[in-house]
Amino acid sequence: MAQATVLAAGTAAATSSDIVVAAGESVTVAIFAASGRLPTSVAFAVKQDTPGGDNVVARLTNVDRATVLAGPGTYRVQRPAYAGTAFGVFTET
Repeated sequence: MAQATVLAAGTAAATSSDIVVAAGESVTVAIFAASGRLPTSVAFAVKQDTPGGDNVVARLTNVDRATVLAGPGTYRVQRPAYAGTAFGVFTET
């Protein structure tokens, strides 16, 4: 299993680098922090790239910190701006 950070920890609004999942493969996407909790009202949106606008396929929260994405597809994670502990996003394959 290999881990890669696709969005560095922070609290400013930001979008991860592309997460490309090949046909027949799966990737775990999760949020991380050195310590602390994500505020209850904050959710990171996991979006799939489409020919039109991106579709939200999952939300990462303090309770649901990870999701598994199935390929094929290209995904990104959007972090909203918030006050509190800095969180980032990583993938694991």
